[in-house]
Amino acid sequence: MKILNILKSIILVLMLATSWSCQKGELFQPTTPDIVELAFSGSTSVPLEFVYDEVIVDTTVGQSNSLPNPFRLNISKGDQKILIREKGKTAILKTYTLSTTTFQQKFNILYDEGKIYEKSIFYNLHVIPLGKAIEFFIDGKRVNQTANGELLSSTLTVPIDKDQERTLSVKIKGENEAFLTKIITDADSNKTLKFLLDGEKLVEHMELPALKNAKGMSLTLKFKPTIEFGQSTFLGGDVDLVFYLRDMTTEEVTPFVPEIRITVPVSQSFATVELPPLPEGKLYTFDVVRKGINQVPYTYKKFTSDEVFPVLQNQGRYGTLIFFKDLNNHYFLPGERLVCTISVGEEQWGENYDEVFIVPGSVSLLNDFINIQ
Repeated sequence: MKILNILKSIILVLMLATSWSCQKGELFQPTTPDIVELAFSGSTSVPLEFVYDEVIVDTTVGQSNSLPNPFRLNISKGDQKILIREKGKTAILKTYTLSTTTFQQKFNILYDEGKIYEKSIFYNLHVIPLGKAIEFFIDGKRVNQTANGELLSSTLTVPIDKDQERTLSVKIKGENEAFLTKIITDADSNKTLKFLLDGEKLVEHMELPALKNAKGMSLTLKFKPTIEFGQSTFLGGDVDLVFYLRDMTTEEVTPFVPEIRITVPVSQSFATVELPPLPEGKLYTFDVVRKGINQVPYTYKKFTSDEVFPVLQNQGRYGTLIFFKDLNNHYFLPGERLVCTISVGEEQWGENYDEVFIVPGSVSLLNDFINIQ
């Protein structure tokens, strides 16, 4: 009987202990860990390490320094911050604060010149330097350049933080001073920088005269007198362009009365001329002569001889003025004010090809590179 009472007492104690443990269950359950999943997107040119609570939890991968795949992390201890540094170094490039209430957390990493940025913007370049090679710099680092003074239509990816300012500067290749400086912020996303460089002169805006005839066409042109593929040599000086009409079928040439003549200064600044509406079946051409007189400012020398031939007036008989726009060639663009460069070529005729004429060459439209008023 005494043994039975002892057993009953033990059972009662166990029941009370069990009841008490149910009321104070947190003392018997481990702390629930805070697990988060981290995903990093972007790019880096150097290997990086991801550090939490003084432990490397992941790294970039391979020679291309690919960012790691999404990974899970227990952040129940530590200060809920993940640190990013170059592999093998101690300096911290970026610190991200982790949320204890969000499972999936995404971060952008854009490494550039020893710094990690949170985002990037696209900044468009649509520029043309006339005969110059130019370079583009972001905070002193070259990010793009033109080739041989040709046009550049490109998009820069600019790493940037919120409320940060970055400096875009543009220089003529080989020179130290920038001829253009722009401050870029994240508000400039997808904006476009347009300009042309006329010698040393920057042109972002151009005010053009209104058309006198709404169906006419004006040319604000820069003349390129050098013939790249030929034997004719430009003798220099100011020139006049004299315009003619030529019939597409009969090739009959009609001079204008009064004469349509525009002077292009040797300084190569822009000059403007308005051409009247083009009659059906006609096209425009022009001749190049010295300013104020009808003498051609070119000389011609054969490949096979030291004999030099004078270059004759074309008088609208050869060459065609063509404008390439919207993927099509046009003889005339009614109602438009065009900014362009015009080059010339040469035509050889006669029994011994000793009759040489300077004719209209290519036309490059520049309207898309400037803001026209």
